[in-house]
Amino acid sequence: MASLVAWVHVTEKHRLRVLEVDADANESLMKALHVDSVPALVLLGGSRVLARHEGRATGRQIEQLIRSHVDEDIDES
Repeated sequence: MASLVAWVHVTEKHRLRVLEVDADANESLMKALHVDSVPALVLLGGSRVLARHEGRATGRQIEQLIRSHVDEDIDES
């Protein structure tokens, strides 16, 4: 999953801020985001959870999850 997170960080850097969080060291955050298992991907818009995926994911699954919540027309300049 780490390589997929790195891929998202590089390919979406103009549109998204990607953070990796140590679930064991941040139990209160995991509870606040309702993350029950790791690995997990949580998309936030402001302070609102837009989508989540828990467990292993393919690059295609992650891309589809992101595309359904990120505006394709954002200027990448």
